[in-house]
Order: sequence, then C-alpha cells, then structure tokens
Amino acid sequence: GREAREEEEEEEEVKTSPDSSSTDEASSSSSSSSTTPTSTMGGTSLMSDAEYLKIAEELGETCYQFYARSPTGIAPEIVQFRTGAEDFVIDSGAAHSLLRPEAVEAFYHLYRATGDTKWRARSWEVFDAIRKWARLDEGGYANLKDVRKTAKKGNHDDRMESFFLSETIKYIYLTFVDRQDDPIPIEKYVFNTEAHVFAIQ
Repeated sequence: GREAREEEEEEEEVKTSPDSSSTDEASSSSSSSSTTPTSTMGGTSLMSDAEYLKIAEELGETCYQFYARSPTGIAPEIVQFRTGAEDFVIDSGAAHSLLRPEAVEAFYHLYRATGDTKWRARSWEVFDAIRKWARLDEGGYANLKDVRKTAKKGNHDDRMESFFLSETIKYIYLTFVDRQDDPIPIEKYVFNTEAHVFAIQ
C-alpha cells in the first residue's frame, strides 16, 4: 500500500539524485582531471614519476644556485629572474636572509628520493656558509642584513627566526642521517609546512 509506494519513491530519488555516490565520483574525477597535473587520461598518468623527479631536481638546482652565486653562499630573500646570460640577480631591496629552510628541505627530499650524494654536499655547503656568516661570536645565529656583504661586522640583525632551528637545521641534520638510523623515516612519517612530524596511519 502507501508504505510500499513511499519506499519505491525514496529508492528512485536515490538513483536520480545529483548527490548520489555514482554522480559524486564522476564529478570528482572530472574536476581532478581538469585541474591537477596528477590526473589521468585514458587510464594513463599525464606524467611519470621519473618526469616529476626530473622537474624536482631542476627546481632543486635552481634553489642551489641562489646560494652558490651569492657572495656569502647564503641565498637572499628575493632574486629577480632575467633573460640572457645573467639569468637572475639579487633583488637590491631584498638582499637580506632570514636563513629560510625551503632549499635544504628540498635537498633532503631529493637525497632521499635519488640517493645522489650531491644533495648532501649542497646541504653541507649551505650549512658551512651559515656557520661562517650567520653565527655570532657570543653564541647563536642571526639573520643577515645583506648576503652580498662579506663582512660579519654590522651585518647581523638582532633576530633569529624560530624556524631556523625547527626547520633549517632539522632538515640539514636529517640529510646526513643514514637511512637505517633515521628516527623519522619518510616511509612512516610526513612533515607539515613547519617540519612538525605526523605518523602515516
């Protein structure tokens, strides 16, 4: 009777509703395929892992050059990209350094992904430059006012960012930990943007 008809109507609504699970899956897939580089077409990834890794290494090389071409070996806050032989220059209005972690974080992940010891070597170069130019005689480290100046005196800010220890130094340290001794193996943990550790469930 009436109850049976109501149940049939409810079943029909579930089948035709735009909120049904089959529609959601199609919508999600369509959105993903049109907005993300990891989407698939015809069941094939648009880019292979090797292609992604190649791009990552090229970006890592660019990050390294920010340090390598700086007079102090420490990257400035901002560079300006140009065309021609001089492909980038230090921005004169942002030549300071906050001793940021992003480059050495990239070196850490690239070393773990490739096993190429050049990423260890580059992390050490950055650390060596930081020890030479950012370390204070009285102890601790400080931001640099201008990475173009190769004189310690008067080139330190009275400030050290908290992320210098929690991220920059952490990633450099982890780059030199052998995999079998790694207290934070990346197969079991992920880092958030502040290098806090979360276990993969």
